[in-house]
Amino acid sequence: MSQIIDPQCLDNFQSAFHEGDENVTHKLEETENVRCVEEVLRIIARKDFDALNDILADDVTFEIIGTSATPLAGITKGRQQVIETARNNFAQVEEQRPEIQSVVAQGNTVVVIGREQGRFRPTGRSYDLHWMYQYTFKDRKVISIRELFDSAALLSVIAPEK
Repeated sequence: MSQIIDPQCLDNFQSAFHEGDENVTHKLEETENVRCVEEVLRIIARKDFDALNDILADDVTFEIIGTSATPLAGITKGRQQVIETARNNFAQVEEQRPEIQSVVAQGNTVVVIGREQGRFRPTGRSYDLHWMYQYTFKDRKVISIRELFDSAALLSVIAPEK
């Protein structure tokens, strides 16, 4: 069984957050939120989606921005629906090799920017794309996740080859 996220890609998660901000050690709320996002990614790496129950708010919203032709795009609301959407979406990809490029946090918002290579399972075709996740927190729970990725790169691999 291939892993979803190589846990080694998370080894530089904290350093990506500290990069370029000499005051980062004084940002307690941001630091806690960044640790929470890192835990979300570790949960996904373990394929332990049910563990997201403790991190997501009851009324969490998960939005993947993309065209209607993008199979993963859409809005999901509610903790259990978001967990199932994440489980189903990650089942569509394999051999993922993500790279965390930047982690930016301000107040209740954490933005993670990265690049990923992998394979789209339904067609077996490889992809290479850039992505951005924006996590918003309320009362120490994730209330909103917004994902934006290079949908053109994904669209080029979802259609079967002719």
